[in-house]
Amino acid sequence: MTTFGTPHRHLPSCGSTNDVARDWARDADQPAPTGALVTSDFQTQGRGQRGREWSAGVGESALLSYIYLPAPTSEIRELGLLTALAVADALALGTSLQPQIKWPNDILLDNHKAAGILVEAADGVVILGIGVNVNQEHFPGSEGFVYPPTSLRLATGQPQQVALICTAVSQALSRWEGVWLNGGFLPIIEECRRRLAFGARVRRGSEHAALTGLTGDGFAEVRLPDGTFAVWSTVD
Repeated sequence: MTTFGTPHRHLPSCGSTNDVARDWARDADQPAPTGALVTSDFQTQGRGQRGREWSAGVGESALLSYIYLPAPTSEIRELGLLTALAVADALALGTSLQPQIKWPNDILLDNHKAAGILVEAADGVVILGIGVNVNQEHFPGSEGFVYPPTSLRLATGQPQQVALICTAVSQALSRWEGVWLNGGFLPIIEECRRRLAFGARVRRGSEHAALTGLTGDGFAEVRLPDGTFAVWSTVD
C-alpha cells in the first residue's frame, strides 16, 4: 500500500502542480517515488478537463498533485475513480456533507461543483491532480454553469483549514488504494455507485446525457435525450 503525501513539496506559487510533480518524477538525480505530493497556495496555469482553466485566490483552495508509479494505461480509468472516491471521503470527513461523484471527474455538493480531478499520464508516469474549493466565497464569471461552483466554507458555513483537507485526501487515497490492491476494482466501483450523482448531466464532445449508473469497468451508463440508453467511456 502506498503512503500518499510522503514526501511532500509545497510551493507558495507555481504554474501547475501537475507539471511540477511530473518534473519531479522525471528528475534524473532524485526522482519522486509513488505517492509523492506537490501542493501550492496558488497556480498561475492551473487546468481542468478539456483544457479548462482552474483558478482561485491565494490559499483558498487545496491544490494537490500526487505521483503514481508504475502506471499501466489499463489502470488509468480505475485510478481516476479511486481518486474521486478518496476526495469524496475527505470532504465528508467530520462534516454532515454528502459529496457525490459526477462521472468521471467532479465532486458535487448539493448540485454545486466543489472539487475537480485531472488524471494525466505520459511516459509511464501518472499524475493525480486534485483541486478542492475550500474557502472561496465568490466565484466571478460562473453564471450560467450547469453545476455552479461552491466551496467547503459556503457548504458548511465555516472557514476550513486547507492543510487538513490535504491530509484527509492523502489518508483516503492510501486507504482506498489498499482496498483496490487487495480486493480489485469491484469494491471501488461499488462504493462509487453508492455515491454517484444519479441523473447528473454529463457530456461527451457535443453530446449531453443523464448519468444513470456505472459499468463494472468504470464506464458511464447514460440516458440520451431521445430516451435511449448508452455506455460512454472516459476516452471518448
